[in-house]
Amino acid sequence: MTPLEWLMGGDTGISSQTILSVMTGTPMTGNFGPSVPYDPSDFGRCYRLLGHFPEWKNRLHEVAEKYPRWKPLVDSWDELTVLYEEEIKNKNGRAPKLYARMCELLGC
Repeated sequence: MTPLEWLMGGDTGISSQTILSVMTGTPMTGNFGPSVPYDPSDFGRCYRLLGHFPEWKNRLHEVAEKYPRWKPLVDSWDELTVLYEEEIKNKNGRAPKLYARMCELLGC
């Protein structure tokens, strides 16, 4: 899969597009600027993007360098991933521990 194929696939959001933008050096244009993932659904899109391009995980610090709001998430990415993988199994689709930790890190 190429980044363009991923982008056209529909499993995207502003936060995952922010990662793509930094990793490919392509500026974000349009009505929405760069953003962090604000909830487990946003995190999941970022998680799945990195599943397609695992080499980008080691470069997430570049996202935090360009967009400092990402730093607490990038610094805790492995922890957030564990929570996501644990809670994705919930049949109700909720991930309260992941959401709480994300809010803690982002100050929401």
